[in-house]
Amino acid sequence: MLSTDYGLPLATSTVDKITPYRLQAEKLEYDVLSPFSLTITSPLLTEKDNDANSLSAEYLSLNLSLFDTLFGTLSLNNVVVRGASLSEDVQNHLPDSLFIKHLAMDGVSYQGKFLRFGNADIQLSDWKNSEKPWGEWQGEFLFSAPRADIDGQPLTNLLLDSEFIGDKWEVWGLSFNSPFGNMTGSATQENARWTVHQLTLSDARIEPSDSLDRLMNQWASVSTTLDIALRRFDLLDVSASLPGLTVEHLNLSAQSVYLKNGELVWAPRDIRSLLSFNASLIHRAPWVLTDVLADIALSPSMIDVSAFSTKINDEGFVSVSGKLDSGTLALRNLTLSGLDIDMSSDMLATAQGQWSLLDTITVEEVSVRHTGITVANPEFPLLIAGLNMDGEQLTLRQEGLNGMWQGTLTASAAAASINRIPVSSPYAAMCVENGVWRIDPLNLSFQTGQLEARATINLTNPSHPWTLSVAGLSIPTDIYRQWLMASLPLSGEHDIDISLSGLGADKDSFAYSLTGTLSAQPQRTLLLAPAEQPLAQSLTGLFSASQPPMTDASLLAVGDIKVNADRGRISLQPVTIRQEERQFSLSGQWDLVTGEGNLGLDKR
Repeated sequence: MLSTDYGLPLATSTVDKITPYRLQAEKLEYDVLSPFSLTITSPLLTEKDNDANSLSAEYLSLNLSLFDTLFGTLSLNNVVVRGASLSEDVQNHLPDSLFIKHLAMDGVSYQGKFLRFGNADIQLSDWKNSEKPWGEWQGEFLFSAPRADIDGQPLTNLLLDSEFIGDKWEVWGLSFNSPFGNMTGSATQENARWTVHQLTLSDARIEPSDSLDRLMNQWASVSTTLDIALRRFDLLDVSASLPGLTVEHLNLSAQSVYLKNGELVWAPRDIRSLLSFNASLIHRAPWVLTDVLADIALSPSMIDVSAFSTKINDEGFVSVSGKLDSGTLALRNLTLSGLDIDMSSDMLATAQGQWSLLDTITVEEVSVRHTGITVANPEFPLLIAGLNMDGEQLTLRQEGLNGMWQGTLTASAAAASINRIPVSSPYAAMCVENGVWRIDPLNLSFQTGQLEARATINLTNPSHPWTLSVAGLSIPTDIYRQWLMASLPLSGEHDIDISLSGLGADKDSFAYSLTGTLSAQPQRTLLLAPAEQPLAQSLTGLFSASQPPMTDASLLAVGDIKVNADRGRISLQPVTIRQEERQFSLSGQWDLVTGEGNLGLDKR
């Protein structure tokens, strides 16, 4: 009878008598060769007790599993639905015992509080009705929709190829377009643990918006309960303009990235996280980085920078590669060119603090070109213009001690100002050969003269024997007070010749071993002292640790100065000092070992 014109009345009558539903339809098709299959056009299924609870579709095809149904479960082998409109409580409109081995829905629309979509295609395996939204299923879950709204976020061209087996959800493929770009990915979910095999965001343009705020709030609400392992994450042509950060045309690839409770954490078992990226521009005040390129490996115990390079502020260039692990910084290459580096006192203190945390610092190759450095330290300001520097195989910190323990280094600059004393064309060449550190030469040119120095220190010898020779013409006397922080209230210029040697293992060995000579010929000397202070008192207090405020300058005529040092015993030969009609002879004796000494003044 189902194959005749009475088929549809028979079906509607049967549903009405043996189920709590009423069935209406335009057409029913039945083939006796497929005795457990039906096709219904425009079906409408309504609950008898509540006409508002109804389900409708444009087309329905089903195949009954007779033996399973005879045992009390309404079981269907295959169901095809087209043009259905579903609601959030769809499971309440269907028989509680309904089981479908394979369900295919075409052109389906759905309206829920969290999810909405239209004209979607869905395929499910081993689906059964339950109180859970969407029911329960095991096996494949295929989904496609031209548009969907997830918690207010619009997505287009949504495709999902997944499978749910046991408690594990395998997402073989996911792709969609969003206001923030195009997303593709694959993942495995088990309980609260997500393993993302691949996730790609491409062609993204991110700016402040209500949608972005909503997305951030959504992430904050769900991320605190998730553990996420990102095996690979890619950004392709992503640009962002956010408060404090601008990025243009960023391409990024990250591997082995882990998030726990919404925050980045290190990979377990010391696994390296790999990060590589390039961008045409990254702006984070005060830096503007262009043509950025980086390739980095990170782990809890190590950061390995295979390559990092960028232009800075459209003028300078930085390139660096190296490795940082527990207590050791090993740079393979460091290149700086055309930079203007401004360091505040806080930045300098931070850099010094980080430097001091390291036991060993090495640099295989360093190159600096046309770079300016400004250290805005009120106590010791520093300005270097046009710095050029080359170094190879450098060890700059060893066993927690600063120094140049190995390598070669040359440095020059167009000009410098070191604690307010201008220097032009400074040059220094240093090297370490067979454990002996050597500077040969150090050249400094001042406004009125120049200085040349050479020095050595044997780093392999526990006593650290050293030598120093200095020759200068018309060098400023201020350098002792400004550079060496010596309590010497003198200004002017002088010629100088120094030849010293000794041991540098510690203060005691230095005091016991200091030997050599110093001779100087002052050319113009100013005594910086209070105007009311007697000249004799000012002269005897030349080397006093505490000096009175320098409120006045007195011109002195000073004769040749000769100082001898013999194993820590220092003697100042009499020096003639004249001021107008007054003349004095200044001499002194000091013992670095005992700390005793005196400065004598005779009036002539």
